[in-house]
Amino acid sequence: MTIALQSRLDELLACDRLPSPTGVGLSILQLTQDESASSDKLALVLQRDPALAGLILKYANSAQSHSSSKITTVNEAVIRLGTSLVRQLALGFSVLSNARSGPCETFDYINFWTRSLAAAVGCHVLSKHLPRVASGEAFTCGLLCQIGQLCLASVHPGEFAKILDDWDESSAEQLIELEQECFAIDHNQVSAALFADWGLPELFQSAVEQQEAPNWDANAEGQPQLLLARLLNTAKILAEICVTEGDKRAPLVYELLNRGEKLGLDVQTLVAACDEALDEWVRMGQVLEIITLVLPSMGELIDRARQTGGRASGGRHTAIETEARSLRILVVDADPAACDSLAQKLREADHELYTARTGVEALEVALQSSPQLIFTDAALPEMDGLELCRALRRSNDTAKVYVIVQSEQSDDERLVEAFNAGADDFMAKPVNHRVLAARLRAAQRLIGLQNQVEQDREEIRRIVNQLGIANRKLERLALDDELTGLPNRRYALQRLDQEWARSDRNKEPLLCMIADIDHFKKVNDTYGHDAGDIVLRETAAVMKKCLRITDVICRFGGEEFLAICPGADMEMAKILGNRIRAAVQNNQVEADEFKGSVTISVGVAPRIAETTSPKQLIKDADEALYAAKEAGRNKVCIVTSG
Repeated sequence: MTIALQSRLDELLACDRLPSPTGVGLSILQLTQDESASSDKLALVLQRDPALAGLILKYANSAQSHSSSKITTVNEAVIRLGTSLVRQLALGFSVLSNARSGPCETFDYINFWTRSLAAAVGCHVLSKHLPRVASGEAFTCGLLCQIGQLCLASVHPGEFAKILDDWDESSAEQLIELEQECFAIDHNQVSAALFADWGLPELFQSAVEQQEAPNWDANAEGQPQLLLARLLNTAKILAEICVTEGDKRAPLVYELLNRGEKLGLDVQTLVAACDEALDEWVRMGQVLEIITLVLPSMGELIDRARQTGGRASGGRHTAIETEARSLRILVVDADPAACDSLAQKLREADHELYTARTGVEALEVALQSSPQLIFTDAALPEMDGLELCRALRRSNDTAKVYVIVQSEQSDDERLVEAFNAGADDFMAKPVNHRVLAARLRAAQRLIGLQNQVEQDREEIRRIVNQLGIANRKLERLALDDELTGLPNRRYALQRLDQEWARSDRNKEPLLCMIADIDHFKKVNDTYGHDAGDIVLRETAAVMKKCLRITDVICRFGGEEFLAICPGADMEMAKILGNRIRAAVQNNQVEADEFKGSVTISVGVAPRIAETTSPKQLIKDADEALYAAKEAGRNKVCIVTSG
């Protein structure tokens, strides 16, 4: 980690709005690092936080729901669960308890913890099938691996809200780019810093930094942090499946299968593990009072993904548009014989069938199974078929489902009522099977067209997202110096304007430095421009390492560099200026034509009362640089007054 990055993270960690464990949670972390600490002592510390102790007890009892004896004391819970798991649970539960809401209006705190819990149980269950990964610790790593997002939303609610407004949620890469542009750090780096601050293992810190895009082609043998990063990445896909609805799950399911294969898990093992994780997600949601859903089994989700033709390759999803396409159908009828007869007829045509006897039951089944077609009798107990139609249309989850209303009353008035209630079609009872087949073919064609439209929309969104990413990359190239990899002059001027405005708002100090390589023309003339390029690259890298995370250094032109240092006062000006000067002087450049070191002269200009604009600040630094050259080079000169 660079000095600049560490300083930026230190600044964040010092903020009092940071999500953090309770005092008891941190005390337990410290206590469990002592191998001699007893379970009695751990229980005693835990009892100082009744709410946290209650969650641990609730978890312990839910984990052994098959047992008739209840765990009634914290000490017994610690003994049953083990100190390692209690430590991890205490950390995760205490952070969660303190951060269920926050100041960022755009950030969905409820959804964040729903996803985080799904990722946690996914890590916990999948880790049992992987070598060198402790399942108890994997739970905590999964629960808190995205805590950096929560941190940025808490510390910078306004800026992070704007980022979320611009972010296409299908692209993790875009979110990181937006965060880097705004904060010069991203949520993965913040998560790793928080893990370090809480005393979690370096293994966790390294894994969360790599979690968005672990190198799947690299050999993970001997690299436990890479294996854990891949586990996190896979568990987050499972979490996305948990909170995504309907056919949108299809590409995620294929992506999960792909990730499982790369982890070395066969399909049968992966499916069993995911089913266990889905059950655990619901159970843990009840313990922690986090919203969860009852999902179909992973085997069913895979079958549905295959039916929709979804693929995780990022390419176009081809809909199956034949009339023989299998559908998920819900049959609702209070008459068991009529319900079973229609269901059996549809099942023989290879459709996936669900049944319900009342309107209320039908609504619950529809929300859980996401049917594509519903056959409902108009006369139902509790909630009749027409009211069921209205309820389906009011919910975003079921608004588009195709509904056929059946009724023994087939007059025009009844038909009009059905269509006014939101029905797509109407059939008289008893069912005429030739008419049923015709109605079913019409429904299949329309559902196929709806799926195609939705997939076309997804494709358009994907293309727009890719264009957005490409445009941002082009913008970044326009702001980067190709030789040194540093931001260029254009970026430097824009960033200085931003930091000047921030300095105005927050009444914080600001300084800029201009550094120039001494006698650089002589290097080019004597050793050639290739050697000069190497000197420029190495000098740029050395200076970048010497600065803080909040600082930015840019190539300002030729052999000249501009550093912008927000929050730095006169004392820090001396430290930073001399630090980069000494580091460059001590750096040995190794090139075919040139071997040795170069020096730099540095002009430093803190923002003082007489400084009227960013342009004036650069001018003051340039004059200080000239003074350093006049003083004999390899010097640092600082503007002390106007």
